[in-house]
Amino acid sequence: MSSGAPASHRIQWLHRRVVWVLVGLVAAAGIVLGIVVGVDRVFYSGQARQSWPQSWPPRPCVVQGIDARCGTFTVLENRAKPNGRTIGLRVVVLPASLKPVRTDAVTYLAGGPGDAATEQALGQGWQSSALNLYRDILLVDQRGTGGSNPHGGDVTQYGTRMAMDDLDAVRAALGYRQLDVIGSSYGATAAQVYLKLHPSSVRTLILMGGTAIDVPFFGRYAVNAQRALDQLARLCASDPSCRKTFPGWERQFGELVKAWNVHPANGMTGDELASVVHAMLLDLQKAVGIPLVVSRAATGDYEPLEQAGPGGLDADLNLMGSSIWCNEPWTGIDATGPWGTQFDSYTAARIAALRQSCSSVPRRAEPRSLWTLPASSRVPVLAFVGGADPQDPVNNLSDLERHFPDSRIVTFPHLGHQWGIGGCFDQIVTDFVDRGTTKGLDTTRCSGAVVVPPFPLTD
Repeated sequence: MSSGAPASHRIQWLHRRVVWVLVGLVAAAGIVLGIVVGVDRVFYSGQARQSWPQSWPPRPCVVQGIDARCGTFTVLENRAKPNGRTIGLRVVVLPASLKPVRTDAVTYLAGGPGDAATEQALGQGWQSSALNLYRDILLVDQRGTGGSNPHGGDVTQYGTRMAMDDLDAVRAALGYRQLDVIGSSYGATAAQVYLKLHPSSVRTLILMGGTAIDVPFFGRYAVNAQRALDQLARLCASDPSCRKTFPGWERQFGELVKAWNVHPANGMTGDELASVVHAMLLDLQKAVGIPLVVSRAATGDYEPLEQAGPGGLDADLNLMGSSIWCNEPWTGIDATGPWGTQFDSYTAARIAALRQSCSSVPRRAEPRSLWTLPASSRVPVLAFVGGADPQDPVNNLSDLERHFPDSRIVTFPHLGHQWGIGGCFDQIVTDFVDRGTTKGLDTTRCSGAVVVPPFPLTD
């Protein structure tokens, strides 16, 4: 940062997303992409009011450079009003490239909340996954995202519950018996809601960087961030160069947060500094730069902090974000401190900003029974967690096995919330879906795949 003018800092509220890069996967040659346009026949018996295309069969299209067949699935915005407004959902199906094609399809639920499944999944390379060899991949942009009415509408009708009813209506219209549900970050939350609402529709469940739906996200936010920072401090202490170059950097961070909240430095408060550090913790490639950023800032050199990117506390919620963050129990925006961490004031400020934004958002009642894990489910569950994830760590899934006896958690050491692990990840996921159980599943394929980058000693 320049040392003179104050900077404007805005937080990226859509941190509940995971960046996954599928590298070195089994490429399926000759993939033909297809889609079905449908009407929500489960809830709407009137004549279809479809946006595009109007005819059957659906027309070819190109999605992120991939030849596909695309269409719009029409649903009621509010299912309690059968003659009310309808909205169109963007749907893409990537048909299996080999036969025999399985009767279950793989579906991907994007993070955010606010990301579009058709954009995020294809951008991450799921179309090249071995999952697509014998199974269709079903992508539905959640209502309020991507091509599914992202602007305007009744904000009370854009929650997770409504969206998961949409997904099951699409499943039924396409004739899939069950879905193998993959949920990424917030998508893992949505996947659990889908399971609660439509348990017979779920064959397997894969959670990536997720938190159990009965664990309040902000209730553990500060503690989880501190745990990740402590892990980074131990990693630095184990590296002779980092230990020598940045002695006491974690203590300095806490001191800067307190001092800058009283007297902002270079236009930044301590809470905004904490927001930058938290954002860096999400990605190991950036997290290793935290000792340098903090140590230099303690001496009045803000250049590494400037390079680290902006921070901030403003809550800028869109239609879908408002519906979810302001109404659903999993968010935990009723949480209060103290939590005994260096991230306490930052967490409290984030919660306060959200509450302020939510004060003008129409509320809706959420059934509390929905936001709990099932007492016991036979659905096989495979969870992937970054060992140093500052917001969705393994502790947020501590009761998984009790509720899902056929479950397994795979932890990737040192990684945060955003990462790409390579082809071994796809092998584990595909094997799990093929087996339909965690029993006998080899989850050691990615052992040694995590490489910790060197700590930068200078900028």
